[in-house]
Amino acid sequence: MRLKRLILAAASAAALLATTNAVLAQEVRFTFATTNGANDFSTQAITRWQSALREASGGAIEMEMIIGGALGGDQELLEMLSNNEVQAHVAGPVVVHQLLPEYQCLEAEFVYDDIDHGYRVWTGKLGQEVSAKLEAQYDITIAGVGLRGGRELTSNKPIRTPADLEGVKVRVTNPLRSKIFEAYGALPAPLSVAELYGALQQGVFDAQENPIPTIWGDKFYEVQDYLSLTDHVISYYIVSANKSFVDSLSDEHRKIFYDTLAESMEWLNAKVREDTEVLLKRMAEEANVEVIEPDIAAFREIAWPIVQSYATAYCRAGLLDEIRAAAN
Repeated sequence: MRLKRLILAAASAAALLATTNAVLAQEVRFTFATTNGANDFSTQAITRWQSALREASGGAIEMEMIIGGALGGDQELLEMLSNNEVQAHVAGPVVVHQLLPEYQCLEAEFVYDDIDHGYRVWTGKLGQEVSAKLEAQYDITIAGVGLRGGRELTSNKPIRTPADLEGVKVRVTNPLRSKIFEAYGALPAPLSVAELYGALQQGVFDAQENPIPTIWGDKFYEVQDYLSLTDHVISYYIVSANKSFVDSLSDEHRKIFYDTLAESMEWLNAKVREDTEVLLKRMAEEANVEVIEPDIAAFREIAWPIVQSYATAYCRAGLLDEIRAAAN
């Protein structure tokens, strides 16, 4: 009888092992898409994720990367993500600007003291709240958050104070930013980042604003002579995934998915912290870009009342107060 029990136990263990191996051996193929170019830090981080997924799963999980806006702008990509036509995406916080505008003040001008303050917000209670609403309304979940840095202004003329923006055609990304740059005297308008290099080169725009990794990765320094460190917005990379796709993964594959992504985001955070100054120096030395320390207080003084008024009209009640509370 004891021998029989041992045989049955061994058979059960073998069956469990076979089942586990079969689950791990199931092939998962999915598509990641972004408007960011090959040199953008986020794209480099996702490339590392792609390799880590393959290695950790023994080749069972394979991610196809489509970069540089080859499938369309962020609005199109988010629609495809919601419909499970692509399964993962990275950008700045376009998910709130495009899909949950009541949370757009999470990327408003001068709401964060520094990059750590905003990171606590996006990875904490407010970020979880945003993800839950995206899941319920669009079948999209926030899978990862990475540092991106302050949005800085590149231009064809030196910008040291808001008055220097009078009549300057600036590419911006959302209605609040448009209102603020109008208050600075600029002529703001939207455009997909995939089209931005050509528009700057052709003089459609005189200026644009983006974090240093994006300015470097998309080579805007090649077609702009000045870079003003306005830090008017502190921004973050948001990795989004289709919730139904993530839920369809086995427990083992889902763990691999999130663990390897978290490791890639840690690499990205270190890369942004360490390389920002290096890239500024390279742009100055290799492309003869003049790096300017502008009067940030003057920009903030004009922008902040507009942010408060906009938040009252369009953002979730109490959002700015909760962002402020996360500063400590």
